[in-house]
Amino acid sequence: MNLTPLLSMKTLSERFARKRLRLKKPGLIARLPFNKRDARKSMNLAYYVAQSRNLKDFGFLQDEKRRIGTPRWDYVTDTLTRFKNRGYLGSSVSGYILNKIYRKNAAMARGEIPFQKTSNILSLVARQEMLLLAYKRVKRNRGAMTAAEIADADTRSRYTPEQKAFDERKHAFPDGIRLSDFDSASFLILKGKYPWGSSRRIWLDKPGSNKKRPITIPPFMDRVVQEAIKMVLTAIWEPYFEVMNRSFGFRPNKSTGDAITALTSLRSQGLYMAIEGDIQGAYDNVPKKKMISQLSQKIDDKKFISLMTRRLNYDYVDESGRQRPCVGLPQGGTDSPLLWNIHLHDFDLFVHNQLQSEVERINDRIPSKGVRYKPRQRAVSKINYLEKELDRTRERIKSGTVPLPEIRVLRERRFDLMGKIRSRRKKVLEMPYFDPNSRNIRIFFVRYADDWVLLSNANRQICEKFKSLIKDFLFNELGAVLSVEKTVITDIRYGCAHFLGFELRRHKRGRLMYMKKGNRRMLTRSPGLLVYASPDRQRLISRMHSKGFCELDGFPKAVPWLSNLETFIIIERYNASIRGLVQYYAGFVGKSDLYRWVYILRFSCLKTVARKYSSTISKIYKRFGTSLSSSTYKTISVKVNVTVNGVTYEKEWKLLTFEEAYAASVKLRLKNTLSDRFWKIENEKQVGGYPLKKDAPCVTHENFLDYIHWVSLRTQAAFAMPCCICGHPGPVEMHHIRHIRKTAYRDLEKRTFLQVMALRNRKQIPICKNCHINVIHGGRYTGPCLGKLIRIDEKLIDNRILHVESYVKPGKEYFGKDIEEKGFRVKNLPRNFKLDFED
Repeated sequence: MNLTPLLSMKTLSERFARKRLRLKKPGLIARLPFNKRDARKSMNLAYYVAQSRNLKDFGFLQDEKRRIGTPRWDYVTDTLTRFKNRGYLGSSVSGYILNKIYRKNAAMARGEIPFQKTSNILSLVARQEMLLLAYKRVKRNRGAMTAAEIADADTRSRYTPEQKAFDERKHAFPDGIRLSDFDSASFLILKGKYPWGSSRRIWLDKPGSNKKRPITIPPFMDRVVQEAIKMVLTAIWEPYFEVMNRSFGFRPNKSTGDAITALTSLRSQGLYMAIEGDIQGAYDNVPKKKMISQLSQKIDDKKFISLMTRRLNYDYVDESGRQRPCVGLPQGGTDSPLLWNIHLHDFDLFVHNQLQSEVERINDRIPSKGVRYKPRQRAVSKINYLEKELDRTRERIKSGTVPLPEIRVLRERRFDLMGKIRSRRKKVLEMPYFDPNSRNIRIFFVRYADDWVLLSNANRQICEKFKSLIKDFLFNELGAVLSVEKTVITDIRYGCAHFLGFELRRHKRGRLMYMKKGNRRMLTRSPGLLVYASPDRQRLISRMHSKGFCELDGFPKAVPWLSNLETFIIIERYNASIRGLVQYYAGFVGKSDLYRWVYILRFSCLKTVARKYSSTISKIYKRFGTSLSSSTYKTISVKVNVTVNGVTYEKEWKLLTFEEAYAASVKLRLKNTLSDRFWKIENEKQVGGYPLKKDAPCVTHENFLDYIHWVSLRTQAAFAMPCCICGHPGPVEMHHIRHIRKTAYRDLEKRTFLQVMALRNRKQIPICKNCHINVIHGGRYTGPCLGKLIRIDEKLIDNRILHVESYVKPGKEYFGKDIEEKGFRVKNLPRNFKLDFED
């Protein structure tokens, strides 16, 4: 009986994959299981579907923007003009103080002035401007609308009247926040009575593994205060991190590329033993008293230390109830990554000082430094003897005085000598120049958050001693536990070390090559024994399999739930994966190391499109193929037409080839730039000078003061606007919504106010208390005509209330990019249609 038809497609694909693995030699196999639910979630399909539907309705959406546009109102214009004038004449007091703190600590970190603790910083944290700047940063975070928990009854019973009034107004998420809330928070911080709220703990999947990690979500106002604290602590500690130049995780203007650039620099030349370290339960085991003492080392402000003591004494609610841990940092607070770096800075200093002293002590015990390796010297002497013997044999053959039978013997001896010399010379290249037991031991250390790598040229026994010293220091001084499973010692000449998605390797004795010496070509090895990086193959194949792009052995396959989408959406989704992959690795690994992984994504896309049309890849190439004569640029493309005001526009979606993706990525991330930055810090102790980021100015730039003032004005201007529904000029509160980019405009018909915010591309708008409660949350708003909700004698507001940024500091227009800026080109024009520049 044939049971094949009864088997599911999934069972058949797994059976074929196992059969293919049996036929092939054992190779790279994915270790993560495939879960369809998690794979669909990671694709973010709702966003691509919504954007594609809105793209086809581009003309309709432009008409809707004009239809709901409200008349101008002089009050809004006057308010915006006032803030604009302040921008040209005013200055940011908070930014000036932050910049002063940063420059003072930078001078102390470089040793230019004696060390002195920073004082009087609580008043800076409590400034309304600082809290508004923190609000500007936090409100756009991905989890800003995630609700927290309320404090327990016992805690609320001990509140003062001011604390009770603030707790009633305190928001678990940003919807309904007012300017008076920042004034109340500022007052309570200065009085030392700020009521830290309770958090909610959830468990999220850890990418690349089957484990879960806890995320603790504090109330929104607590996140605002934590962000203000983070801005101040960054100004104090960032110069010390920068001068040390060994920690690159969760720091402004730093990335994984900086860590890999440091590991593959000349600092690692000649190092081949790697100790891969990972701290188990990093955030959950931080001793709170130790954390406070570390903050006190550079801060002389008892009120601020008291604020941080109460901040670390947090509680959270999970499935088991309310908990108040004795140790640990809440993984989810905006300031937690910086506090973790401050905590681990002592570890960086330990490696830089105590462990380096241990290395020097071991070097002092070595009796003879720089002694030539005697076996190599004897081998070289033997080669020199054989070469002289070869020269004498050649001279006797060329002399012409030797009888013919003896010449035959000499020729055989000549070939025998040449073979011996060649084999012995190759063995000499494998031998070290100096005695391995007499060389100077060196170490080089790099850390990224809780992952770190220590490179050395010591033997395994000494590396085990280094590992033991590090383990004892972390446990005794910092209360951290070194993960036994993930902390391994690897000789990267024969294996590889894993760090941040990269494999770290080193050639055993350099690359063999031939060099010309006179008329002869001699076999030698290239100079330089640097560490080089390549993609972590096991991690990549496991993740691609878990997301459904390939089988267990990396064989590409179609993604069924993508085949129901339109072709250009499928191409756009795969292009996003290809860009992300190549941009992460390009410039840090060899170009050929990425071929296989881009191949898997490209052919998975082709198979998905073929599944959509119940066809084959060859037929898909015939239907959508471009550049079919070139094996390098052969791909598929789809064109989409959109009609706006009678004009037809066309845009082409093309599946990226490897060359196109790599060329674009190299322009974005150049390793040379990061290498120059690394050596300037190493040699010149350069601090700061990084480019400013939009809406998140960091104190590490000389133009920080000017830019942070613009951000401060934009934030204050939003709270100075009247209600966007009724036009009431009194105090307003911000209405926040979750992101609506994952929902098409036409799907928001039953929630019409969301349509208005979608058209205006805003997640926060100012609304008076009455409209917020009765109109928005009361469900009275039923259409885009805002004038129906106000009296006839009142005037509507200006649309600029929702895009204050473009008015205070001129930028993009309200309507944003037009259709041609989105990549569309005119395909045909209607009759009697004239462009603006035509007569």
